[in-house]
Amino acid sequence: SDRSIITMTVASKSSSTSAYYEAMESIVTHLMYVVDACLVLYLEMVIAPFLKWHEQFYGFLNRYLRGLIDRLGPLPHYITANAITYARTSLVVPTVLLVVSGQRFIPALLILIVDLGDFLDGVVARYWGEIIKKRQEKKPKPQITDGTVSDSSDEGFHVVSTGSSQSILSWTVSQRFKNYGGFIDAVMDKAYLIPTWISLMSTITSVCWSKFGAFQFAVLWTLVLVEVASAAIRFQAYFTAAGSDPPILKNLEFSGSSAITANSVGKAKQTFQMLGTSLFVIPIFRFIGLVLLTAAIPLAYESVRRKLTKRVIFVDGTYVDKLDHKVLKFWMQARQLGSKLVVGIATGDTSRNDMIFNACSVSVVDSVIVETPANIDLRFLNKFHLDYIVIPAAKHNNYLLMALSEDVFESNKVIAIGEDGVAFPVPSKGFLKAD
Repeated sequence: SDRSIITMTVASKSSSTSAYYEAMESIVTHLMYVVDACLVLYLEMVIAPFLKWHEQFYGFLNRYLRGLIDRLGPLPHYITANAITYARTSLVVPTVLLVVSGQRFIPALLILIVDLGDFLDGVVARYWGEIIKKRQEKKPKPQITDGTVSDSSDEGFHVVSTGSSQSILSWTVSQRFKNYGGFIDAVMDKAYLIPTWISLMSTITSVCWSKFGAFQFAVLWTLVLVEVASAAIRFQAYFTAAGSDPPILKNLEFSGSSAITANSVGKAKQTFQMLGTSLFVIPIFRFIGLVLLTAAIPLAYESVRRKLTKRVIFVDGTYVDKLDHKVLKFWMQARQLGSKLVVGIATGDTSRNDMIFNACSVSVVDSVIVETPANIDLRFLNKFHLDYIVIPAAKHNNYLLMALSEDVFESNKVIAIGEDGVAFPVPSKGFLKAD
């Protein structure tokens, strides 16, 4: 009938459309594999040798600046890493004004000064960090005598009863204050470079390399867009960060197939961008600057890609008797190993319903899997797209190990977090017992 013909036609179109999207997805996937392979080759062949020289140069500069600070005596309290960051970023105003007015050498020098200031604020941050650590070590720790002092050594502070009301910051706010220096340092770098790159676009048609104008525009706009995306990711990460320090990785590296760490990629990118921008301002050195800026694009892409990498972490909440601050801290640490945290709970009876609702109410938990099996194997991980299982390293939690199948260990899917905040892979069930 006509209706059957219409139905068959619609089904045929739907099938062809589905096949088209599958083919396009396959092409894009293979293309990304090629891009990633080329990027890994670039990191290993070009960036790795550069980083050796980079570490030697900045290691010498670090020792020189730190020695200079020590010889000059204690720094005034108002000379902080954040103050230096604000000061160097404010140079964006004269830099942009000088560029658009036709000046070349002075803005190029200002860019180099900003790059040096970026390194100097790191030296000053480590200086004040050592000072604060020494002061804390000299302070006597409160003694618990009559129950008026609550020791919270997990988070490095003590709550002392003073006989009057007092305010204590939450873990989230405390961690936000702690991370502010690194966050503002990275964001201010972009706040300086992006307006500078935009102002440099006005100089492209008036220089000797104007025949490469289209390519210069493409390079600058690519850097602008990538760094804007990176800044947006950093803002989201800062304001949604968990209220604990991220675990220290031991024998773990989530950088994918490349041995170059994320920190090293960031250092190389920063150097290429700053030095390249400085040389790009000067007409006779513009081509060299353009080469360096072009070389920074893959690094900027890699930096953003690693921030967006999806990594789902699974923790078993079946054996949690009480959702106290220690469990929440462990979940916060586990969450920072990936992009998503999933809690599993085996609901054998209705008494576990409260734990399910409690887990759903925790901000760092993205989803909860109920009725998890007694034996968690690789098939279970694949079914729910889970990348790693994270367990506490405490020996009294060995019952969690017994719930894991051998194929999970063989696939290197198990990570333990110790009480010292160190995360490390667990290759077998007997590893923690032997340790």
